[in-house]
Amino acid sequence: MNSRWVVVAGGELADENLGAIRPEDRVVGVDGGVQALRRVNLPIHLAVGDFDTLGSQAPRLLKEAGIPVKRLPAEKDMTDTQYAVETAIAEGAQEILVLGALGGARFDHALANLFLLEKIEAAGIRGTIENVSNRIRLHPGAGKELWLKRGLFPYVSLLALTDQVEGVSLEGFRYPLCEATLYRPYPRGISNELVASRGKIRIRSGKLLVVESRD
Repeated sequence: MNSRWVVVAGGELADENLGAIRPEDRVVGVDGGVQALRRVNLPIHLAVGDFDTLGSQAPRLLKEAGIPVKRLPAEKDMTDTQYAVETAIAEGAQEILVLGALGGARFDHALANLFLLEKIEAAGIRGTIENVSNRIRLHPGAGKELWLKRGLFPYVSLLALTDQVEGVSLEGFRYPLCEATLYRPYPRGISNELVASRGKIRIRSGKLLVVESRD
């Protein structure tokens, strides 16, 4: 069984993002994300959704093309993307990369997708949401360390997901911290930069969204 699952949703998506998909990945297309995958002839191991974007004939056409389909009802207790993520968790994924989860007209869906990082982390799985301009991960605290490499995303912002995040220490950054506390209503961790080839983020308690960005 492949250890990394890639969930491709129907939000803002560039071919550059799809280039991150490796041959050994397990790929799930979520409604409109299916269209993006087929445009560049990438394999789809499962297509899920209510297919309100692709249209009612899409499930039949996908099945005829040999693609497994899980059609979801339009009225349900979770988004199509959440269903895809929960499927990956249930199937034993060790890492989940979510593409096409940001941008587009529906900010509510983008925000809901960010919160899925908590569900992924709670299952003990490494989760990442990425588009052409951003890479977003969750730092779960508990004294754990997250290492970043300097590369495509030179700016790093730390946003408190819990009310406060204590014991924040940064190494290799332009603006280092040592045992600092970040508060959710006061986003002072915006637009830091890596100055070393690698940077370390360590926090004692609370949870951080770690957003790597480029202009």
